[in-house]
Order: sequence, then C-alpha cells, then structure tokens
Amino acid sequence: MVDGASLERLLVHGPPPPDPWETARKILAERREFGITRLGSVTELDRVGIPVAQVVRPMSRSVTVNQGKGLTFPQAAISGLMESLEGWASERIPQERVEFAELMAMNKEGYWSHLLPQRDCNETLAWIEGWDLFSHRPIYVPLALVDTAYTMPSPHPRWLPRNTTGLAAGTSLQQAIMHASLEALERHARCAAMKMPHFFDRYQLDSNSVRTRTAAAVVERLVSAGFAIGIWSIPTEHDLPVYWCHIMESDRKAPLAPWPAEGFGCDVTHDRALTKALLEACQSRLGVISAAREDIAASQYGYQSTSELAAWRRQLSIQGLPCLPADQLTSVRGSAQKALDALRVAGATAVIVVILFSDESIPLHVVRVVTPPLETNPEYNSGR
Repeated sequence: MVDGASLERLLVHGPPPPDPWETARKILAERREFGITRLGSVTELDRVGIPVAQVVRPMSRSVTVNQGKGLTFPQAAISGLMESLEGWASERIPQERVEFAELMAMNKEGYWSHLLPQRDCNETLAWIEGWDLFSHRPIYVPLALVDTAYTMPSPHPRWLPRNTTGLAAGTSLQQAIMHASLEALERHARCAAMKMPHFFDRYQLDSNSVRTRTAAAVVERLVSAGFAIGIWSIPTEHDLPVYWCHIMESDRKAPLAPWPAEGFGCDVTHDRALTKALLEACQSRLGVISAAREDIAASQYGYQSTSELAAWRRQLSIQGLPCLPADQLTSVRGSAQKALDALRVAGATAVIVVILFSDESIPLHVVRVVTPPLETNPEYNSGR
C-alpha cells in the first residue's frame, strides 16, 4: 500500500500514459481474476460512429454491463475496462482494512456531520482509512461511501448515501485521483444546476460557435449525422469548466433512441471538458440502444410524446451564448493542483483518497476520492 507522502509525490509527478491497447491486453490476460467475460464494440448500433465499447462482468454486485467511450476504439476499450474494474475493486475491500467504531468517536472534527439523519445519531459503522490531501494525514471514512457491494440486505444503515461519485481507475495513481476529483466537481456542479431557476434558458450556449479543436470535431460529426446538440455551461465557484450536453436525432428519420441523451464533463480546459460531455452523451445513447444495461429504466424504451420530443428539439436548436474561443483555454499544466484548488473553493473540507487496488505490472490503480461535505449525488437531488 502506498503511504501518504508517496501518494502526494505521485500526484505531482505521474508517469506518462502507456499504450491503451497494451494495457487492455494485460487486463484481459487477467480477465478470469477480474470476472470479465466480454469486451466488444457497440459503435455500429448507432448512426454517430463515436467508438463505444461494452464490458461484461456477470458476477458484479452492482451493474454487470459497463461502457467506455473515446475518439478511437482502443481509448473506448480501456475506458470501458477501467469502468468495470472500478466496480470490481470497490466490491472486494479486504475485511482486514475495515474497522468498526461509533460515529461520534470518528466524527470529532465534524467531517461527517452532514450525513447525520439526526443530531444525536451514534450508530456503530464500518470505517476504512484514507489519506487527506488537504491536511496531509490519515482520516477514516465510512465504508458506505467507498464500497459498491450493493447486496441485499445492505451491510450499511439506509441513511448513509451510496453512489459511485469519486470512484475512478487509471494507469497511474495520479490519473485515477485526477479523474475522481474532476468527477466530484462535475457532480457537485450538476446538483447546483438542478436547483437553479430556469437553468436551461439562462446558460445555454450556441453549439455552432464551438471552435475548440477536439470538441469541434465531435460537434461536426454529430451534425453530419443529423443530430441536434444542446450545450450548457454550468456556473461554478471555481475556475474549472463544467458542461452539460444533450444530443438528439432529427425528425427526418425514425429515431433509434427518441429522447435526448445527456453527458457531463469537467476538466482543466474547455476543450477537454466539452469533449467529455459530448462523448458521454454518445455513450449514453448506446446504453439505451444496446438494451444491455440493467440500470436503465423501462421508460427510456417506451412510447414517447411527439409534441414533447419536438419541443425539446426546438430547445436544442436555440442559439445561446457563444462558447469560449480557443485562446481563452487554460493550460493542462499543474492539473492536479487545479483540481484540488477547485474542490477547496467549491466547499470541500477534505479530499480523502482511499486506494482500493494497485498493480504497476499492468499498470492499474483504482481509488475512491471522498470530498465532504460536497453534495455529489444528482440522482438523489432530482428525487430519482
């Protein structure tokens, strides 16, 4: 296990990313250990052509089918494999890493006060040790905020939130922690956006004004395939951009998936954040079209009101505020510190890293980053 000081050095000086195909081959060589039975492409099920991979892990204790996306199939394949392995690692936390203690005894500094269903709650909970990148010391985290073993009955009290925010895998610890931190920022921003009056009217951008390298190429591909694109910039307290995107087929052909698919992205540049959001929207469509994910509600497949679809298509066609030009993009240098600074500004009192799996021979690293007291569960916020 990496100690705290080594963890912080790795966060600053991460290794260059390896070849995605080579990493995928090494993961698949261990597929029996990981429980993976299939890696395949579902790209051609849709009209867009953005590469989307599907990974099947039948014995999962959460979802059995994960997806990954990218600008090339190797990128999509490693993205899907990493998504699946996040669940694998977070379902199998060794019992020797778990401690049991009363909540009040572990909450003397108030990190977990926002979780309490009532002021005098003092249940005995399962805990796991992590490393706080703000205070540079170990802090214990409720295991319910870290594991994803969604068994019945639950091993954790029902009032403790359970989701996958901050669960991330990468080919280095730096990459995994960065991915997890950016996801926490993105989901915190989503929670805020869902509370903003008239958000979709006030913060929509003009998709025709996208001129930022990779994002512009994805927009052009979607437009060529006959899609309407909606882009919203979520206002935040920090400097990192967060985008919310919808893509939707035109009414010129029978739709493969009628409702708009959505995607989100946060990163250190506008191009990277917007590209993430657009690619995630493409992936979301294929989750519905492939009909392989057990976490997609039946309403996504049923009859859709033509008037509602037309109204939302008109919303996407609105030419809103111009997107930022390329010369206003920030540098990716110092990305890790930018993410930590943004979390602090957003209101996090700690950024606690729990390392769940590390194997440099692949290389593969899985972490959970917990950022109390940030609200990072949009599904809970929306009442779903």
